[in-house]
Amino acid sequence: MRTLLHSLRQVASRRQQPLLRKGPPPSSPSSTTLRHYSDTSSQPPKNRTIYSLFPQTLPSGPPPSGPFSIDTRALRQEFLKLQQTSHPDLQHSNPTSSTASSSLLNSAYSTLCSPLLRAEYLLHGRGIDVKAEDASGEEEVGQEVLLEVFEMQERIEEAEGEEEIEVLREQNEAEIVELVERLEVAFEGDDLEAARRLTVMLRFREGVRQALKDWEPGKEVRLVH
Repeated sequence: MRTLLHSLRQVASRRQQPLLRKGPPPSSPSSTTLRHYSDTSSQPPKNRTIYSLFPQTLPSGPPPSGPFSIDTRALRQEFLKLQQTSHPDLQHSNPTSSTASSSLLNSAYSTLCSPLLRAEYLLHGRGIDVKAEDASGEEEVGQEVLLEVFEMQERIEEAEGEEEIEVLREQNEAEIVELVERLEVAFEGDDLEAARRLTVMLRFREGVRQALKDWEPGKEVRLVH
């Protein structure tokens, strides 16, 4: 687990921009199948994405053919219906297959519900891993953003009461909303470079959100990415 201060030192030492691998859009027949980047055992069938598991909510598929934003309420309703038919306790004929199907649905649902995980999933399917060692370099985030988040870490640590923390929460949530809106535009235009940069920024903001959630007076704050 690396602190933000360590990240700043890394950024200062980087001078070359990493290669951005831009592949064909997911809607293209030649596109690489998108996979759940954090669990290789939870993958949809070949040439399908986790979007195809929810045809009612996501009929257009992943961006750029479909929108980045998702109606999470409709997604949950479809998820619950699918879970009823795939739950291993209800499938006595082939419980092993049902367990795998249920696990895939859970993994896909969790990924699609989170704007950050969704963006990372989409980028990973295009050959871009924002979690890679070189993915948080100066080109993607910028030293100004890193310094801003580092300053936020100090403000959280120095906060003396819940009122100050609540103000920081509101500010951070506004930043997250703006980043998600900008991600929508980037994915709609198939601008992978912008989407990558915004996703890394969103990861930092999610770290701030967690730090604010875990805040206690005098407790050390570690913003990780």
